[in-house]
Amino acid sequence: MRQQFQLIPAFFLLTISFQLLAQESRSSQIDTAAYSYRTVKILGKEHSGFLTPDGFQLLNSKDEIYLRYSGEYFTWEFKDFNKDGYNDIYLEKSGDTPERFDLLLYVPAIKSFKSVKDFENFPSPENISGTKYFYSYHKSGCADMNWDSDLFYIKDFRATRLASVSGRECGDGGIKDGLYIYRVKREKKNLIKKLPIDTIHKFPDDKWGFIKKYWTENYKLFL
Repeated sequence: MRQQFQLIPAFFLLTISFQLLAQESRSSQIDTAAYSYRTVKILGKEHSGFLTPDGFQLLNSKDEIYLRYSGEYFTWEFKDFNKDGYNDIYLEKSGDTPERFDLLLYVPAIKSFKSVKDFENFPSPENISGTKYFYSYHKSGCADMNWDSDLFYIKDFRATRLASVSGRECGDGGIKDGLYIYRVKREKKNLIKKLPIDTIHKFPDDKWGFIKKYWTENYKLFL
């Protein structure tokens, strides 16, 4: 009887060891330094993503990592960028320029995500309602008195610039204050119009109001 009692603890220890081993095997796919863990279901399939010090990783419903994307990111989210009804992935990049993203678009045909090249060149992107075109905004120095906004679109998983508005209100760098509007083709700028910088102050939201109204009303001029 005494020998039987000695065997019971040994049996329990062996059982616990196997349980821990199984748990370790299942969770080994997930980096212990992971953070910002989120899950979404698309077309009946579950996708879970998280950040690590090395970048972004995406898991399927079996907790198997099927996508790795390297980079340094502040945070990320699932969000439908191109308004096609499917959640895409925004990865906010580290650095001095705010709202600079890498974008992974969901592709229904392959039931997975694909990165958009050069998307990081267009910070703070906004969709022009009812169109496939977008505009961006970023600071260009002098405490944000110098700034740039680009009109762009996405085709074949590449972001392409069509036009640009440069706001200059600092009187530095040999550039007179004003709004400089450029047509852009193959990244070559052609100045087509200049407006007084005071133009932006006629809008309730100042430059933000001007930028939104200008691109919404004039994007077709650059197609």
